[in-house]
Amino acid sequence: MNDDVVVIGGGMAGLATGALLAKRGYGVTVIEKGNQAGGRAYTYADQGFTLNYGPHAMYRPDTGALGEVLAALGHAPLPYGRPDPLRTYWSDGERWGAIGAKPQQLMSTKLFGLRQRLSLAKVMATLRMANIDRIDAEVTFGEWVDRQTPDAAVRRFLRALATVNSYARPAGDLEARFFIGHLQRNLFAKDYVGYMDGGWASVYRVFADEIRASGGTVVTGTAAREIEVRDGAVAAVMAGGTRYEARAFVCAVPPQDAMALVEGGPFAAELARWSSMQDVRACCIDLGFSRRLRTDLTLVFDVERDLYYSLHSEVTPGLAPPGGQLLHAMAYLSAAEAASDALAEARRHELLAGLDRFFPGWREATVVERTLPSARVSPLRRTPGHAGVPLRSRSAANLYFAHDGRDLPYALAETLLRAAMEVAAAIGAAPPPGAAGAKAAAAVA
Repeated sequence: MNDDVVVIGGGMAGLATGALLAKRGYGVTVIEKGNQAGGRAYTYADQGFTLNYGPHAMYRPDTGALGEVLAALGHAPLPYGRPDPLRTYWSDGERWGAIGAKPQQLMSTKLFGLRQRLSLAKVMATLRMANIDRIDAEVTFGEWVDRQTPDAAVRRFLRALATVNSYARPAGDLEARFFIGHLQRNLFAKDYVGYMDGGWASVYRVFADEIRASGGTVVTGTAAREIEVRDGAVAAVMAGGTRYEARAFVCAVPPQDAMALVEGGPFAAELARWSSMQDVRACCIDLGFSRRLRTDLTLVFDVERDLYYSLHSEVTPGLAPPGGQLLHAMAYLSAAEAASDALAEARRHELLAGLDRFFPGWREATVVERTLPSARVSPLRRTPGHAGVPLRSRSAANLYFAHDGRDLPYALAETLLRAAMEVAAAIGAAPPPGAAGAKAAAAVA
């Protein structure tokens, strides 16, 4: 098969890249090994509950990357639910309280005493106004926090806030410049974070539908087996017994997985550098309850243990059937915990103990349960010196990378969509030859 662009991987980034190019008239084929599109954003329904593969949060769904991609596709904004900060609780030992988004709410939280509230307010103001270009690239977020306040409880909270916003454990090891930039863009935005109505599927189906509507193809249930590189460029991709040729290729699978697609040569050596990247993982438990166990909160975070419990359906009711609740629980895993079955299992037991503590009666109310002991959240742990994969290959000139292991100053789903936009712009700068290319050139004109 011959097309303008072949995308390897039908997850969020691959589908967004394909949709943006298909909208401009390019002939696009997306190859996805799963039986349906979505990749790690895969969403399915079970007894009226909508479950995603692990974490589900979209930063700035209106004003961020998602809004920009939807606008480029001519699609209306998608509905979502926005958590109420005053129903978001933090537990640190015997202390418990919500922290609002406004200064007066911060100063009234029961999580801290007055002196600690003043210290936290000062750090938050410093964080908001920090010039990240003046922060050394080798400084970690934990080191930056330690320089701002001597109070141990405030430090613990700030590291916990970093874990919630990065999924990394310990979040203090993250590159300060990268992570503070993420907080500055998102933490203080009005549409800070949202849970999509319909889960991730509401997003990636828009992209898949655009590809098909524009004449492209989304091939599912077919794994790419080999990337064929000749004379410094990708010549073809072999998948399911079919040879896919194109002018440009997009690798939208995690770098740790791409290494299996090549054998030998400069391109294999290039991929090998990134295949050892340290990823971010979490133990996730999704629970569908037959009744609403709690209505006084939407989220609880255990600061001491890096445990997260979110009643997604309290924010976006359509994720659960009437009268029920959908809870997503997560134990963030350190690199050592992710590499050890025994340590990961211990974290799972911690997560279950937290359910007993915060949601008594959950076992009796559970009608749907799904556990992912070590779900990959991101292929890149952004610690100092680990910037990620570049836009395009150095040894295969027509191969581009669109995934959340990219070298972009963003985090999580925002990275996926920004990578898709960047790759689509780079490929779109040079309309391909041939019939499909004429169609693309006309669309650009």
